[in-house]
Amino acid sequence: MKLLKQFITTFVIFCVLAVSAMAVEPQRNDQKPPPPKEKVEVPKQEKPPPPRNNNNSNRGGDDKKKVKP
Repeated sequence: MKLLKQFITTFVIFCVLAVSAMAVEPQRNDQKPPPPKEKVEVPKQEKPPPPRNNNNSNRGGDDKKKVKP
């Protein structure tokens, strides 16, 4: 029981030291943000429409797979 108490106490002390060490580190908020970049307009290339498929093969649904009871 005494050994368990020592482990718990050591763990708590270790956590307190770790938190205090993180609090001492310098913050990054002291630095100014970089200046905003200029917006560059990229010309949009027009694509031709996809070719039409008149045989209705991409309509979905296949009657051959349906099973009638």
